[in-house]
Amino acid sequence: MTARTIAEEVQALERLDLEGLRIEWRRRWGDPPKLRSRELMAHAAAYRLQAQAFGDLPAPTRRRIAEWGRRFARDRSFRPVPGPVLTPGCSLIREWGDARHEVWVTDAGFSYQGKAFTSLSAVAQHITGVKRSGILFFGLRGTARS
Repeated sequence: MTARTIAEEVQALERLDLEGLRIEWRRRWGDPPKLRSRELMAHAAAYRLQAQAFGDLPAPTRRRIAEWGRRFARDRSFRPVPGPVLTPGCSLIREWGDARHEVWVTDAGFSYQGKAFTSLSAVAQHITGVKRSGILFFGLRGTARS
């Protein structure tokens, strides 16, 4: 499917009433969610269409969003704190194993010693030899909350 086709399908969903959205959901994906809002149902269906066509959010992002939803359900005053914003051209420096490690943020991810990495965690694993959170390894968690 093309982006244009998906856009047209999303527009068609926007014209349906709640029962029409449920029928369309059932036709495409099985039992619809128990939403009582036409707007929420339309958004959910549009998301589903786009995720099928272009790919869903990465699993860690989906888990984070789900956790935020649970926390908000318990505490309506909860406001998630955004993570650090790393723009291309930034560098991160970490002392580890008696060496200074400098990582550059690129448009495609990260660069360390001339090698491309898709995640900061992959860089941290390369440096240390074990899986670990790149955000924690490079000390960015405290930065995000300050």
